[in-house]
Amino acid sequence: MGNRRIGRKRLYGVEKQGQSIDLDSGIGIEDAIIRATQHRQGQELITEILVDLGTSAAAIAGGSAAEAAVGKGVLAAHLTRLTVAKFGVVTEIRAVVLEDPEPAAVDQLDIWVNASAIVADTDVGTGASGTAGPADLATTGQDVSVAYDTNVCADGYLYIANATSHTGGDTFTAGKLAIYIHGFVVPSDL
Repeated sequence: MGNRRIGRKRLYGVEKQGQSIDLDSGIGIEDAIIRATQHRQGQELITEILVDLGTSAAAIAGGSAAEAAVGKGVLAAHLTRLTVAKFGVVTEIRAVVLEDPEPAAVDQLDIWVNASAIVADTDVGTGASGTAGPADLATTGQDVSVAYDTNVCADGYLYIANATSHTGGDTFTAGKLAIYIHGFVVPSDL
């Protein structure tokens, strides 16, 4: 058996971006996802999802009501499903605004975890199954995180939605977000 070596440049590239991860996103939002990568530090998994709502690949629109899921048409709008197998036990979701969402009718966004798979333009905050995440994301540089206890995100679906005070259903012309999911892998039994 030979000894495989990895060059510094390649190692730096892998560590910088992490490994690509398949999110199994809903068809109503998948065109807005730039990339999804995952890093591991011991038992901690850090997943980074970069989203461009103003993408030229699709007409991504705000939900037409407060707390309505963002996406195209009335298609599945979840970014991913937060399974323990893929993300570990989720303890924090963080969102950073990299570019202001535009136009004004859809310029404030929330991140939600909901127990149900729903389509764009549907209320993600309805009932006890909804779990609010980072809220009122509107300004470049804004960095908001929410800590979760007791594994409440397990098997939930992750959404971008209109903020509570916004009801616009306009198509986005701009808006970039970086979403970070912090989870911990359950170690195998000894």
